Amino acid sequence: MKKWIKLTAVILFMSMGGAGCMSSESKVMEHLEEKYGEKFEVEDVDKASALFPSTSGKDKIFAYPEGNPEQIFVAGESKNSEGEIYDTYVLAKWGEELEKTMEQEVKKQIPDVSDFKFYLRIADSKYNEGMMDTSIYDYLRNINKEAEVVLVAAIKTSGQPDIKTYNEGLFNLYQKLKSLNTDFYTLSVGFVENSMNSDDYIRTSNVNNTPWSNLKGVYGAVVVNDSFQISKPGDMSGYYEVYEEQ
Repeated sequence: MKKWIKLTAVILFMSMGGAGCMSSESKVMEHLEEKYGEKFEVEDVDKASALFPSTSGKDKIFAYPEGNPEQIFVAGESKNSEGEIYDTYVLAKWGEELEKTMEQEVKKQIPDVSDFKFYLRIADSKYNEGMMDTSIYDYLRNINKEAEVVLVAAIKTSGQPDIKTYNEGLFNLYQKLKSLNTDFYTLSVGFVENSMNSDDYIRTSNVNNTPWSNLKGVYGAVVVNDSFQISKPGDMSGYYEVYEEQ
């Protein structure tokens, strides 16, 4: 009888404790809204492994400011610093600034682009929420150039493209990225089947870590970065990787 009472008490205590604990998702979202004074929506949650939490880290929250899913970013509790919450909202805003200011240039160089996105990778210690109103151009010029700028774009086609016809436009965009004077930069352009809807892939490219080769309906892609030896438009077609015939 005494053992049963003790066990019941333990179960009741654990239930009460569990009910009183705020979920990781709720904790992160509350923190974001207090930090930025905005409302955010959750798009998805990447749950940490219950079996191996030390290796998988903690839950990742994919969120965006209310009404603007294009500005998707990642947030979560730090794996290494207990109680600390990180987020990449500032990077999402800077990426959107690049999209708005470079939209005409992108469409000029590859007129049949169906969708594109700019995003950045910058160490957490190199920026903070106090830089929300700082232009990305001012940041890169005057504060920090230890960053990677990525331009990912989709071009729709009815079959394998004549990649040489895109050489000049792709080269000019590569040079445009280089002119931002960041330490790292990447141009990633996928040639997709006409019927493929690549909008969500492009929109979430800053958080999905999925290469073009993992998608169905992609004929091939040109993915080049700062480490490549590219000096003229004709070099671009040499980096076109053909995937399976669609």
